[in-house]
Amino acid sequence: MKRVRVAFSGSGFRLGAHLGALQAIVDAGYAVAEVAGTSGGSIVAALYASGMPLADMRELCMTMDWSPMMRFTPWALLTRRALCAGDTLEKFLLRATGGRTFGELDFDLKIIAADLLTEREFVFSRDTTPDAQIGTAARASASIPFVFPPVDNSGALLVDGGTCNNVPVSHLTVDDVPRIGVYLVSDDAPLPAGRKYRLPTIASRVIDLMLAANEATHVDLAQQGGATIVRVPTGYASSFGRNMARAVRQRLYDDGYATTSVAAALLDSPARVIGACAIA
Repeated sequence: MKRVRVAFSGSGFRLGAHLGALQAIVDAGYAVAEVAGTSGGSIVAALYASGMPLADMRELCMTMDWSPMMRFTPWALLTRRALCAGDTLEKFLLRATGGRTFGELDFDLKIIAADLLTEREFVFSRDTTPDAQIGTAARASASIPFVFPPVDNSGALLVDGGTCNNVPVSHLTVDDVPRIGVYLVSDDAPLPAGRKYRLPTIASRVIDLMLAANEATHVDLAQQGGATIVRVPTGYASSFGRNMARAVRQRLYDDGYATTSVAAALLDSPARVIGACAIA
């Protein structure tokens, strides 16, 4: 069977697009030899690496209400210096991944976070953190600054990996196995000026700006290194959409599937950048 290495970008709660991409890769006849993820992408990567069937992952993405994971409380603000405690999210991830550690996995998983102590990337993997639980690693990678408190783990103080590497293709092994980076593009239309926008809208925009600051460099380097970058337009869905309408979830899944299907068919082609414009 053909093999492929896959990296998933940050996504917020737009996880369905990553899952559609993963399903397209499997349907194209590829076995995933290695997977990496940042922030929301790390959740998909961790669930898959833990052995959760794709059908179960799809059901979760189509029905999950993430609101309890982001319940804002004054107590969290006072005691954790963040809007949400993050405990509910971590408990869910530990349960969903069976408490597995990196050293217990059957194939390579790499989860990217950012270490506030060193101001550098922090990589969870079988080689670097064999005893770390992959659910805790995904919780650390998804620690949106000031929304969730940092995670103290493996001698580091960790926040959202998107602050340093939102498209972690660079952490995939470079060999003769093709590499694909699934990059969810927040192609939002400009907001009208002169209005007062609520906190969720402002927070979503701030996060997108923060991520965009480093995405271009990582994407360019990945392309120069021979990786295929799959750009999935997702601006119609908010990264903070904790309980999206099923139609939006289905659209994310379908867009991830359709765009990645084209990429999988062209892995041996000189064209290394696949996106909405390329397949229109």
